[in-house]
Amino acid sequence: MAAQDDINAAVAQINTTMTDVAAQVAQLGTDVTAIQAEIASLQAANPAVDTTALNAAVAQLATTQASLDSAVGSVTAIVPPAPPAP
Repeated sequence: MAAQDDINAAVAQINTTMTDVAAQVAQLGTDVTAIQAEIASLQAANPAVDTTALNAAVAQLATTQASLDSAVGSVTAIVPPAPPAP
């Protein structure tokens, strides 16, 4: 039974980790939106500020977030359901 207990513990850890990663992905999306809003605010307050490089970095961050979100979804899809309680 120890082997099954080890498998159950591994599945539980995978589920915990995936929940954490999904929360981090969501936070990243929230942060990207906040950064984009701050850039717009800076541009409105001081049109002479060149935010081109910052805009490019945020766009890359958004792309990374989308890729991570997709990867998390792919892994989550293969996580087995929790075993029934004994």
